[in-house]
Amino acid sequence: MTLHRSLAKAFLAAAATAFAAGCSSAFNGPEQALSVAEEHPISVDTQVVTLTLGADPTTTDLSAVDKARIRAFADAYLVNGHGPLTVTAPSGGGAADRDAEEAAADVRAVLYEAGVDWASMTGSSYRAGGGNDRQIVLSYTRYVATPSACGNWAGMRMRDYRNLRSPNFGCATQNNLAAMVADPRDLIQPADEAPADAEARVRVMRAYRKGEQTGSAQEANMDVQISQ
Repeated sequence: MTLHRSLAKAFLAAAATAFAAGCSSAFNGPEQALSVAEEHPISVDTQVVTLTLGADPTTTDLSAVDKARIRAFADAYLVNGHGPLTVTAPSGGGAADRDAEEAAADVRAVLYEAGVDWASMTGSSYRAGGGNDRQIVLSYTRYVATPSACGNWAGMRMRDYRNLRSPNFGCATQNNLAAMVADPRDLIQPADEAPADAEARVRVMRAYRKGEQTGSAQEANMDVQISQ
């Protein structure tokens, strides 16, 4: 009798294991474990932004329009740019090369006045002919976020049967995130931290040692209002 009971228990255990394995393979595959970010990924790619300025051989001064375009380009670089800002001047034109170098120097001066550090600029050159079609090219790299397309309604019956979310669940949120993110580079790696303000720390420590208030007056008033 004991042997029969042991065999029965073993048979029931094996049957339960087989049943559970069958359910697991049919309903709990890896595709059902995808998160919203994995099912609707946002691709982040680099893009080169350029600005072309005509190098007029008859004058060495930049026009007011060119200076305004350079300042706008510098503002965009300070907000979205990564890596150096390259100023590429033409070469191979004989005496015209000197004029192009002076124009490139004027461009870098305008960039510096617009807030771009000298260390963030780099120079380059390209081979150009001796004609008047000689241009100075400004360029930098930025990141662009591209979301996946929405509107996929395939497999709805299968998802309903398995009590899964719809194929478009979270797609609009991912598209909004890609459109609103200030710097798409933050989606692939965290932003660099700003350096600590050592002077502010010294001021706080000096005030603390003297028994003075270390917070702002507004914060103190808020504490009083909350306590009341």
